Amino acid sequence: MASPRILPDTLPHTLQDLPPAQAHLCLDVQRFVSRELGVELAGRSLLVAFSGGADSTALLLAFHYLAPRLSARIAAAHLDHGLRPESADDAAHCRAFCAALGIPYFGEREDVAELSRRKGMGLEEAGRIARRDFLQRVILETGADWVLFGHHLNDLAEDQLMRLMRGTGWPELGGMAGVDVDRSLLRPFLLTPRARLREFLQAAGVPWREDASNQDPAFLRNRVRHDVLPLFVRENPNYLTAAARLWNLARLDRELAAASLSEPEPGLGLGEEPDTLVLRAEVLDAAHPAVRLRLCKQALTRLGPGQPLMDGLMDLEHAWTARRIGAAVRFPGDKEARVAPEGIVFGRVRRFVS
Repeated sequence: MASPRILPDTLPHTLQDLPPAQAHLCLDVQRFVSRELGVELAGRSLLVAFSGGADSTALLLAFHYLAPRLSARIAAAHLDHGLRPESADDAAHCRAFCAALGIPYFGEREDVAELSRRKGMGLEEAGRIARRDFLQRVILETGADWVLFGHHLNDLAEDQLMRLMRGTGWPELGGMAGVDVDRSLLRPFLLTPRARLREFLQAAGVPWREDASNQDPAFLRNRVRHDVLPLFVRENPNYLTAAARLWNLARLDRELAAASLSEPEPGLGLGEEPDTLVLRAEVLDAAHPAVRLRLCKQALTRLGPGQPLMDGLMDLEHAWTARRIGAAVRFPGDKEARVAPEGIVFGRVRRFVS
């Protein structure tokens, strides 16, 4: 079980008491959230997803120091997945850590292995669902405005490489978003290297928990982390900086695409069937293939949640250029696009069932 004296007596009490390097990390994070993500946290209620690992520990500690400056309220949420013998000790550590800092703590235990069996899905997917549902319950209980996650620059670089392996298109190739308004999700550390977070904790003498499953090569992310990413860093010691630059370029393109969604798309109108959209043939034929892909992606995005995948968009492009009338391509979110004489018709799958 966690030690009753989980924090050192020498831990600074306020942001002003921190050594310069640690204070700068906190302030850099605040600036990143405000300037790059466009989110103001002053007066907000913040919920930190707290696993007890180094990343989420650094996140919770940083916002413990920032909260008075922001007039913000913080709480921590920990879900015990019940997958490892030491998971109960992890939960006890998290509870004690929050108690030592005076941070409200919300914890639950979920049998993720049983959920996986019951739903017929993998452990990772079951864990994501359990975590999502748990956080939603805590959001409702606390009235939190934002949920904060500890993903950092190394995580971002790994995510970019995995997206490259899957053939992800642009701008999604830039990696995970720093802010997701629909899910009230923030990643304040996204451009902060892992090493800087560990230095922050080590300088403060603050402990964290290690998850042995992060070393398991059965998981793709672990293979990318331990085998693939180091190769890129060896070839380019500034690779993490390059990953941050790629993310920023993608962010700008995402913002442009999001802004364009608020404007009427030329050639995009309501279809003859209920709740369908149609891109007119004359507009599609006049457009460059790259523009056609963007138009189709935006039409699918207008239909609601579900990320249009590049494979599907390319299949749709080929079906259109070959004029395979009646050809249909399925997309995540129960969406479908059909090639029709008048253009490409987009809608929910159920709308196309005769």
